[in-house]
Amino acid sequence: MSVSGAVSIRNLLLCAIAVVLCLSLTPATAQEIISTPILSSTPNFRDLAGISSSFGGTGFANTTANNGVMRTGVFYRSDYLSLNNADWTTISALNIGRDIDLRTPSEITANPDLVPSGATHTNINIYGTQSPTPEPAFTAAPSVAINFMQASYQAFVTDPVQRAGFHNVLITLATDSGADLWHCSGGKDRTGWTAMLMETIAGVSSATIMRDYLATNSYTAALISTTRAELLLQYPTANPATIDALLGVQASYLQAGLDQVIASYGSMYAYLTQGLGLTQADIYVLRAKMVFYQMLPGQSGFAGNAAAGATFLNVLQNSRLSGHYTAYNYYLQSAIDAGTLGGVQERVGAQVHADAAAFLLRRPQWIDEAITPYTNGRDLREAQTRFWFAGLGGDFESDGRAGVAGSTEYSAGTLIGATHRFNNQTNANLGIGYNWGSVASADADATLNTVLATIGGRYGFANLEEGFFVAARGDVGWVDYESKRTLGGGLGTARGSTNGAVYSGLFSLGDVIRLSPFTMTLQTGVRVTHVSLGGFDENGSDLALSINGIDQTYPSVLIDLDVTLDRQQLGVWSIAPAFTLGYERILDNARVESMGTLYGFGVTQYSAFDSHDLIKAGLGLTAQHDAFTIKAGVNGIVGGGAESTGIGGQLSIGYSF
Repeated sequence: MSVSGAVSIRNLLLCAIAVVLCLSLTPATAQEIISTPILSSTPNFRDLAGISSSFGGTGFANTTANNGVMRTGVFYRSDYLSLNNADWTTISALNIGRDIDLRTPSEITANPDLVPSGATHTNINIYGTQSPTPEPAFTAAPSVAINFMQASYQAFVTDPVQRAGFHNVLITLATDSGADLWHCSGGKDRTGWTAMLMETIAGVSSATIMRDYLATNSYTAALISTTRAELLLQYPTANPATIDALLGVQASYLQAGLDQVIASYGSMYAYLTQGLGLTQADIYVLRAKMVFYQMLPGQSGFAGNAAAGATFLNVLQNSRLSGHYTAYNYYLQSAIDAGTLGGVQERVGAQVHADAAAFLLRRPQWIDEAITPYTNGRDLREAQTRFWFAGLGGDFESDGRAGVAGSTEYSAGTLIGATHRFNNQTNANLGIGYNWGSVASADADATLNTVLATIGGRYGFANLEEGFFVAARGDVGWVDYESKRTLGGGLGTARGSTNGAVYSGLFSLGDVIRLSPFTMTLQTGVRVTHVSLGGFDENGSDLALSINGIDQTYPSVLIDLDVTLDRQQLGVWSIAPAFTLGYERILDNARVESMGTLYGFGVTQYSAFDSHDLIKAGLGLTAQHDAFTIKAGVNGIVGGGAESTGIGGQLSIGYSF
């Protein structure tokens, strides 16, 4: 075999394996095949989700309104459980937690259930009587039997005792955590009405509901045929059509009940809420148990973080939050009814954590602004030291883009430090400080309190006043982090806190050029900044996330130009204005990624800041009187084609001795 042929076979095998893995890991998002076992001893046993193709159905789970599909293995309907050994073993393997018996005491006594292994038998007597109302004689005209059956279905609506029975059934189905089964004697009338209610809540079409209802005639055809023959032998004058009318079902039976719903309540929803006493939360829990929505409202049109959030909301339908009385379940089902996710898709993924990390990665620039006026040491004598105190504040904004919310940052803080000139060629500086930061995005905000330390120095090859020099600086910050996310949609507020650190190292090469009356300082350098934020668990909401730790490094190159006018005397003060221009290029991915998980499902978000290029410009003024120095400055920053912009200001006081 040739090498190319072997490679082709290998690629084919890898593709096949990938397809198998994708299929095996795909959640309940597509129509499932109806594979419910057929029980010979209990023929009307079936999955509520749909009808086998051999009994008149499609063979797949029913679809519902709003792009939903019925879940299999959740609810089963049946005739009474007269199980033989093989069928008992088969049904026990389905992990049914409750067997809801809708029959009267006399029916149960005559034919008790063989309860599946692990299931609890619960009797909810729909009729509320010791025995069912006697049926017409088999010798009666078929019309008598049909009228009797229609009246029985109308009583499901008009009889308060029966309404209370159906209320109890539906509430039991809503509150149980596992798979349930309900049945009456033949699995057609009380069971069929319950199935109709459940399918209506699920959003199954009326035509499909009727088809599923009439499937009793297919599932029990052999039993009806055998029973009819036995009855005709026992009652020779019996009418076969009457027997069929009582043993099977007809569309007019169910329709009589549905017409009575409209006559008594005006709508099925009113019957469910007023007649059966269900709350909207009950309806939403039942619907979520039965239905998976393959695409949520607007999901296909989202991009970026919003698309990730919508996908996350979607897959959470397969978590324990769905099909229970949770804020998430109520939110999602109401969003499906409203046809909109209401913006929650933008907030659920916690973009603010990525934005906060991006904020920290730019903290060394903040330190630049604070200490740059004191790092050159040119205005110090040998062995002279200047202590300085700098206060800074500013804001920075990154525009939103497709699917990513914009972010806003505010910061303020102080640095206290000292610069010492050792000799003609060397100086050093160090400082400690505190920075408060606030980051807001997607209706969330994070507060970052950072304690900082910095140390650096400069060496001039000739002297510090003119010529080439090298400089280096190291920064470290300890971060206390708190976040708050208002999710909306009744989902509450998720809060969390953690700690972290930011490290930065800068090495640069520069040249001080005297062009009287100006001094120009041009330098280029390399900076590496690393941020580490610890993972933490949010609380306060159904959708509070377990946030993964963030570790990201920014390598960058810088070019800075500082132009300072020679000092001019103004009274007892000497004044020196300055202009600065800077450019920084982030060499790696400028976008920060954060990830949260919930019940094993993950959601990834990206920061609004995604600018490789940052251009800085500023104006400064230095005033000096004897040993006192006052420095003030304002600077602006633009990044990524003006997608990110900021402005900051500094005011500092120094004293030399």
